[in-house]
Amino acid sequence: MSQAIWSISSLVRYIKASLDRDMNLQSILIKGEVSNFTHHRSGHYYFTLKDNSSRISCVMFASNARRCPLQIKDGMKVLVSANVSMYEPQGNCQLYVLQVQLDGIGDLYMQLEEIKRRLNAEGLFSETHKKMLPEYPMNIGVISARTGAATQDVFTTIKRRWPLASVFFYPCLVQGKEAEADLIKTLKSADSNHHDCILVVRGGGSIEDLWCFNSEALARCVYQCQTVIVSGVGHETDTTLIDYVADRRAPTPTAAAELITPDRRDVSERVNVYRQRLQRSVASQLQQCTQAYNRIKANKLLSEPLNYIQNDAMRLAMDVQRLEKVVSMGERERYKLNQLFEAMSSSGRQLCLGNRHLLSQISIQLRHSVDAVSEARKLELKRSAALLDAFSPLKVVARGYSLTYDENQHLISSINDVKNDDLLKIRVSDGSILARVEGKEIINE
Repeated sequence: MSQAIWSISSLVRYIKASLDRDMNLQSILIKGEVSNFTHHRSGHYYFTLKDNSSRISCVMFASNARRCPLQIKDGMKVLVSANVSMYEPQGNCQLYVLQVQLDGIGDLYMQLEEIKRRLNAEGLFSETHKKMLPEYPMNIGVISARTGAATQDVFTTIKRRWPLASVFFYPCLVQGKEAEADLIKTLKSADSNHHDCILVVRGGGSIEDLWCFNSEALARCVYQCQTVIVSGVGHETDTTLIDYVADRRAPTPTAAAELITPDRRDVSERVNVYRQRLQRSVASQLQQCTQAYNRIKANKLLSEPLNYIQNDAMRLAMDVQRLEKVVSMGERERYKLNQLFEAMSSSGRQLCLGNRHLLSQISIQLRHSVDAVSEARKLELKRSAALLDAFSPLKVVARGYSLTYDENQHLISSINDVKNDDLLKIRVSDGSILARVEGKEIINE
C-alpha cells in the first residue's frame, strides 16, 4: 500500500480545517503581554501575545477593533477571547481575536512609565533645553548597527538630499544586553567630536529588541550631549525613552535623515531665487547710478566749467586791485607813523633830560628838609625821655624808697589796705621782697 503524498497547500488547508473544527480552540481565553502592536490604516489590529517562554501572532479585524474599549499599547497584560486558526498564505498559526480586556500592565511597561514620570519631573523632556537643528549641517554623525537596511537608508538619503555633508559612522550594538553600555560609550565618543548633529537610528523590531533605547542611563546621556541629537528608532508607532529626551524625534531612520538634511534641489532653487534678487538689485542700482551720472553729465557747470568761474574771476581781479590800493595806502600811513614816532622820540628825550635835572634839584631839597625835621624830632624826643625818666617811680626806688603790693598786685598806700597775716610783695631797686603782716602801727605827725 503506497503512502499518500501531500502538497503544502493541502497540508495547510487540512491543518486549518482541523483547527477550525476543534471546538476546544474556538472562543478560548488567552492571557499574555502585548508586543509589536500595529494599528493598520485599514482598521485592523496586529500584535504579538507572549509570556515568559512563548509567543503567538494575533489579528483583530476592524469590525471587532471598533468595539474594543481599550487603547492597546505594547507591554499591556491583556485577556483576549480568540479563535485559533491558520493563516494559509504563510502557514502560520495565529489567534483571531474577538475581544480584549485589561489583565494588568506588564512589568516592563510599568518600569518604563515610572522612568518617564521621573525624568519628566526633572525637566529632561522640557522643550526649553532642546537645541535648534542646524539649517545646513556639514558634519553629521550616525550611530547605528554596523549592517542593516536602516543604516544604508540613512546614508542613501543623506547622499541624495545633501551630498555636501561629511558623514561619520559610529557602528554599535542596537539590541541585546550589552547594547545599552555600547550605545552610551559610542554616543559620548561621537559628542566629543563636535559634529553639527548626531543621528541615533535603528530599524523596526519587537519591543524587546528596542528596549535598550528605553534605558534611563542612555536617556540621561542624550540629555547631557552638547551636540544636536536626532532619534529615529523603529517604525512610526514605536516610541522609546530617548525620543522624549532627544532634540528632535523622527518616526523612522529615513525620516531622521530627511529631517536634518535640506534637499539640495530646494537649496538650489533658493540660491537661484537669491541670485535673481541680487541680479535685479544690482541692475536697479546700476540703472540709478547711470541716471545720476547722466544728470551730472548734462549739467552746464561741468560741460563748460570756465563759464562758471568767469564771473568769479572778474570779481577776484577787482578785489585784487582794491587790495593793492589798500596796501599802497597802508605803506603811506606806515611812513607817516614812522616820521611821527621819530619826532616824538626826539621830543621825549629832550623832555626827559630837562625833567631829570629838575627832579635832581627837588630830591636834594627834599633830603635837606627831611634831615632838618628828623634832627628836630630827635631833640624833642630826648627832652621828653629825660622828663619821663625824672618822674619814673623806679628813680624814686633807686634812691632808697620801695613799692609795696598785696597778693593781687594792688599798690598799698595805707595801713588800711592790709590786715594781719596778709602776704605782701615789696619792690626795691634790685628786686622784690616777700613779707607777711604781723601788725600795723599808726604814725601821728
